[in-house]
Amino acid sequence: MPERAQNEPAAPNSAAATPADVLHSEEAGRTRNFFRAVIAAILLLELFLSGLPGELWLRAAAGVLGLALIAICAGALFQLRDDKNLTPKLLTQVGVVGCFLTVLVVYYLGVFSAAATMLTLCVYFFGLSGSAQAARTTYATVAGFYFVLSLGVAAGAVPDPSVFSSASVTEVARLFHVVMMQVAFGLSFYLARSSRRAAVLAVTRARRMSRELRQRESQLAEARSELDWALRTGDGQMSGQKVGDYALVSLLGRGGMGEVYSATHEPSGQKAAVKVLHPNMLENPEYVQRFMREAQAAAAVPSEHVAQVYELGFTSYGGPFIAMELLEGHDLAWHLRKTVSGRLPLETVVVMVEHAARALGAVRDAGVVHRDLKPANLFLVDSLPQKWKVLDFGLSKIQGGAALTREVAMGTPQYMAPEQAQGLPVDHRADLYALAAIAYRTVTGQPPFVGDDIGPLLLDVLYTQPQQPGAFVHVPVEVELVLAIALAKKVEDRFACVEDFAECLAAASVGELDDNTRAHGWNLVKAHPWGTTTRR
Repeated sequence: MPERAQNEPAAPNSAAATPADVLHSEEAGRTRNFFRAVIAAILLLELFLSGLPGELWLRAAAGVLGLALIAICAGALFQLRDDKNLTPKLLTQVGVVGCFLTVLVVYYLGVFSAAATMLTLCVYFFGLSGSAQAARTTYATVAGFYFVLSLGVAAGAVPDPSVFSSASVTEVARLFHVVMMQVAFGLSFYLARSSRRAAVLAVTRARRMSRELRQRESQLAEARSELDWALRTGDGQMSGQKVGDYALVSLLGRGGMGEVYSATHEPSGQKAAVKVLHPNMLENPEYVQRFMREAQAAAAVPSEHVAQVYELGFTSYGGPFIAMELLEGHDLAWHLRKTVSGRLPLETVVVMVEHAARALGAVRDAGVVHRDLKPANLFLVDSLPQKWKVLDFGLSKIQGGAALTREVAMGTPQYMAPEQAQGLPVDHRADLYALAAIAYRTVTGQPPFVGDDIGPLLLDVLYTQPQQPGAFVHVPVEVELVLAIALAKKVEDRFACVEDFAECLAAASVGELDDNTRAHGWNLVKAHPWGTTTRR
């Protein structure tokens, strides 16, 4: 995996925040509350200071130390207006200096008084920090300095002119208090660090469960779609009949507009797949036009990565049929269902995108936009050498031709480009986006957007960035950048052509992405972080 360069920012990420990000934000809020509480406690001390007993110089020193603590906490609060300013360095500096001053204030109140419990709270608070350095340094400062001071008082080496003096306490009791406070500090530190580790583990598990749930939901949705198709196979209404020179055998699949049969070309004996339009669809000219457009679009693309069209003809009842290459193998949706993770190796994804890009490049050059690219429409043939082929041009559009329908959102929402979701005119870059969405699905185990309701799903397509791929699976940063470009909301931010996308994905997979593309990807991620939503 390529290392992120020193001058490249970490990918901003809000909705897809890591456990460390979530806990850092929580810690920033907790730190602000702690400093406010310290300020309130010191102000209370300052309020009663003039009425407390003790030597004047010591009382004055305690007052000055208290004001210094207030200044330190106020300065830290000013810095922490932005969570990003909560750094290990800031915590360590404030913790060491603040705790040192607190020990001195405790000396005035009484090293063996209840005031010493404030130090335990300090140890526990800083022990919860995400910075192990700040936690250990603060603990060492409190425990060490208090130990020296309290032991000196207990042994009589240090005078005890405090408000709550230990002069009347026996030496054994004082030594016992010294030991017990060290035990209290140690337990506070241990409990705080244990709580921190438990919190990180809990957030990590929760995020993993959330990812697995979303992944299963997307896989179930895809499986339901494929099951509906599978249940329609078997003997069809036209099994055993003849259309043109083709004898129809078994039903391969049934959709809303037509049926697909395995067939034999009787004059040559060649196997074929024949798609026929339902007789009840003939009354609607739009369906007939769409069916004919599919044949014209597929036939216009001379590519080994597009299923070859043999013939366009008409049945005895006047309905059109398409005879095309019969493929042996399975589509991408089938391959994804067969994996436990719902993902494929990155190397396989790179090859799939390369083959699909060749097909879509030929589709573009033929003046066609596919408009419905999805896992069910990418097919891996079993024959060697294995090839991925693009299928189903039923929603395709021929550039420059009359629109089949008024410009409305047509396609599969999870893989639909934003401009297509808005019903705007589309070009080959809509197919590029769809291929990138498929690559994202194949790499991460779930589509860029998941949902049962089409309305919210389309809003996500328009206004929300996908979750960061690295939140689901270990993937090179450069691959994330390539996907960010290809999945850009604005057409002009994407790659110029699908071949560029395939080339950059292959380069990114081996850590060889060019500097210009890398910079473009970082700029997009910085402007539109993964998982964020723009104003609707």
